[in-house]
Amino acid sequence: MSASIVPVWVFLLSLLLAPQLWWQPMLDWRVDFFVYPFWLLVLILSGRVREVFRFQAQDWFFLAWLFWILVSMLVNGWNDVSGDQTFRHVRYLVIYRFLVATIEDERDLRRVSFAVLTCALLLAVEGIQHMHSSDGKGWAGQTFGWIDEAAAQIGLGARIQWVGIFDGPGVFCTVFTAALPFAIKYAVAPYSYSLFARIVPLSLLVGPLLAASYYTGSRGGLLASAAVVGAFVVSRFRIQVKQLMVFAVIGSVLFLSAPSYLTASKDASKSAQNRVKMWNKGYEMVQENPAFGVGKGNFARESGLLVAHNSGLEVMAELGFPGFFAWLGLIYFGFKVVIVRIKELDASDTTHARERQTLIALVISLIGYLVSSLFVTLETDIQYFLLGMCAAVARWSKVKVALSRRDLGFIGLIMFVYFAALKLFVMSYW
Repeated sequence: MSASIVPVWVFLLSLLLAPQLWWQPMLDWRVDFFVYPFWLLVLILSGRVREVFRFQAQDWFFLAWLFWILVSMLVNGWNDVSGDQTFRHVRYLVIYRFLVATIEDERDLRRVSFAVLTCALLLAVEGIQHMHSSDGKGWAGQTFGWIDEAAAQIGLGARIQWVGIFDGPGVFCTVFTAALPFAIKYAVAPYSYSLFARIVPLSLLVGPLLAASYYTGSRGGLLASAAVVGAFVVSRFRIQVKQLMVFAVIGSVLFLSAPSYLTASKDASKSAQNRVKMWNKGYEMVQENPAFGVGKGNFARESGLLVAHNSGLEVMAELGFPGFFAWLGLIYFGFKVVIVRIKELDASDTTHARERQTLIALVISLIGYLVSSLFVTLETDIQYFLLGMCAAVARWSKVKVALSRRDLGFIGLIMFVYFAALKLFVMSYW
């Protein structure tokens, strides 16, 4: 393992396993005061710290988004959550830029993806043990999450969860969804060529992640896992548009035939109804203040009940359309940078086969995370960690990705489609 990647391991262990929240020898440690100074020191010693301040198109969207967060909070009035929100989002920027500076080439990218996969597998083992524990408690002493009676349709009598920012089944599932593509890549060439060789990664890597995802009982998470597998199949077999349409029809039929726990838009626990209710509240906030929103961190305060349970809508409601545009631009360029690099690589050239598979896995990982974010508010460190991995790819790409009017038009179109599609669903729901 390269010494420059050590801070990434330290960061992921503190974020995902979070021993400072439950392990007695580290209980209540302020790990932020150690992780980021240590990471910065390693960047300085490795001569990579200058890359932290070398901004590209994607970074300017991040800075614009942070600027609008401050503007919206000042316009709406600074309150008790404003300081925490400011600190949190500046931390996201630090994680993002430190990661870009850390990942110098495709080997570093593979090492980082391996670290993500390893930490997720440790949590998958924890989740599986938790589900089968005799006292119903996990490693951190946490209990099961709330359970919908309809979950019995898919064989669940309990739902696992973790601690810290993953203290809910839906959020916990995103750890496994994000890591799943990095596990699947080991089941195909250039890592595995024979059927027998593929059984090992499918059993030891993919299997535990899928099992842990299932045990969370997260509907959005399970759909995201299905989206990850589907995206991988499409990328692997280079399915054409006509074939993709056939698969889409088959997938729709299979989805409609799935248990109502996964497909129902209304349930006895009113989980789905409350989610749509919050989406409607979000649209009311957007309509009342389309320019500045209600201020970052104020959604639950304004709704009087819950957060939006949809990351995009929450950003839109709290920051208005300008903030939403900047946030979408950050994500858009994350995808674009990686896709541009994939197109540079000749699929028949085995020299870059491992890099190509890692890049495809990274794109699918971000897709899976964003699918999950349609059903849960998922503005967490993981999202900006993945975007940092994407941005780092520009360091060795031959084609430099610059901002164009066409890009601005695409981002605007995505914003309009996102707003309109969700709005139509909310209007037709009741």
